[in-house]
Amino acid sequence: MIAISAKNLTVSYNRKPAIKGINLNIKSGRVIGIVGPNGAGKSTLMKAMLGLLPVDTGEVKFFDKPIDSCRKKISYIPQREQFDWDFPINVTELVMMGRYAHIARFGFPNNNDKQIVNRALEKVGMYDYRKRQIRFLSGGQQQRIFLARSLAQESEIYFMDEPFVGVDAKTEMAIFELLKELREAGKTILVVHHDLAKVKDYFDNLILINQTLIAYGETNDIFTRENIERAYGGKLTILQKTEELVN
Repeated sequence: MIAISAKNLTVSYNRKPAIKGINLNIKSGRVIGIVGPNGAGKSTLMKAMLGLLPVDTGEVKFFDKPIDSCRKKISYIPQREQFDWDFPINVTELVMMGRYAHIARFGFPNNNDKQIVNRALEKVGMYDYRKRQIRFLSGGQQQRIFLARSLAQESEIYFMDEPFVGVDAKTEMAIFELLKELREAGKTILVVHHDLAKVKDYFDNLILINQTLIAYGETNDIFTRENIERAYGGKLTILQKTEELVN
């Protein structure tokens, strides 16, 4: 089943294209990496697919429907620095935000919502921190509760923007194991990522972009020296580091 389709997607900032003419058909049950150099439009692509940015051209559908008809099925984990960590709420309250799509307007969380939130916190190893104010969390803990919020939403598609940045090795491995569990449950996960050393370990499919789509497909087919050179403009440092990874 095609979970996400994007057709001729183009986004500009101040009339300067950030991504141009992106076409994708993404199957369900995959972990997909979005990879490219700085300024390539990785986060822009993700936000445009989610309807968070105005597009110049193109359309995106989820399970062959526009996003407004299936937002409950889609969760988004932004980069951590985009969130106000001084906001006066605790861990449970932040994770409960993932349930808002399931709670009636002007309604309140019921026992089922609370149980789902607690299970999500247990899943990411943060249940013991459930009453802690979010401003007192480490970077890795912040990322874990973002994951818990997405789990509490019970989504079918997960968008994650640089989830491994600034986390410790233990948290990175915990996130990776969770991605595998979600995939095995038939979920679809898109991850903006920058560390080429982990590409083959983490992703089933790869979207390689530099404003335009360089290549998309199975990671082993896409992660080649030729494609990396096209995406990164032949930058010698990147190519030297990548040489061993692609062989």
